[in-house]
Amino acid sequence: IINTPDGTLHYGDILLDTTTSMLMCQEQSIRLSEKEYRLLEYLIANQGQILTREQLALKIWGFENEAEYNNVEVYMSFLRKKLTFIGAKTKIKAVRGLGYELRMS
Repeated sequence: IINTPDGTLHYGDILLDTTTSMLMCQEQSIRLSEKEYRLLEYLIANQGQILTREQLALKIWGFENEAEYNNVEVYMSFLRKKLTFIGAKTKIKAVRGLGYELRMS
């Protein structure tokens, strides 16, 4: 993870602006919702690790609850669509039975 003085987090070909919640890749950018931003920030901060749905739900929604696990999947879908929209090679991979990780494809 590279956290630059200008307030951006870098992973692979994406930049996440910590002040505006903008996700950027080359010339494309898109604004993230608060939950999308927090999820992606957490994935970047823990790159190289597989994060479980439980870890993500606890970190982003603050408590363990079966209903919240579906939220993780829904927001991962939103983030994947936004990564595709800006043409990023960085992907969120589901690791069957374990959780999610950020990867360069």
